[in-house]
Amino acid sequence: MSLHAVPQFPSPPVAMVRESSETVLAKNLVAARIISGMTQHELAAAADVSRATVAQLEAGLSDPRLSTVAALAKALGIAPMSLLASGEEVDALVGLAAQSVAAPPRADVTRLRFLLESGMLKDRVRAARAGAALARELGYAQPAEYVTAGLFAAIQPGAVSVGAELGKRLSPKAE
Repeated sequence: MSLHAVPQFPSPPVAMVRESSETVLAKNLVAARIISGMTQHELAAAADVSRATVAQLEAGLSDPRLSTVAALAKALGIAPMSLLASGEEVDALVGLAAQSVAAPPRADVTRLRFLLESGMLKDRVRAARAGAALARELGYAQPAEYVTAGLFAAIQPGAVSVGAELGKRLSPKAE
């Protein structure tokens, strides 16, 4: 999926609204699962939790144990922090890494911002998928890299490379 054929859109800033921890986890879990190509049932089986637990978490209706978040992240091949990262955390990481990580092309950032403007979950997932695809185009081939990049892109469109680098550094080690 190439982002380079996407038409140009104006790039107003994405409003950062403080989200509850349940909402952050819900949105990030949906996006990570979809980017990873898993169904709720497959994720539940891989994390050794019920499908109902996954569904409740994705709907923001449940307050999980830390062990559940860790198991879900491990099943997705990403760091638990990636599932809990909100706009504020991603902005802080982008600020820290701004000098050492290359920014994605402006046209791609503009496209991601356009998707996020609607505030709809389906568009956030589209932005996450587009961010993951961009990370793969930039050479990040490991799931921890491109899934984390996709999650970060769905929060802060300019954070694709930061997310990929963080995913690389925090990738769970094979046991």
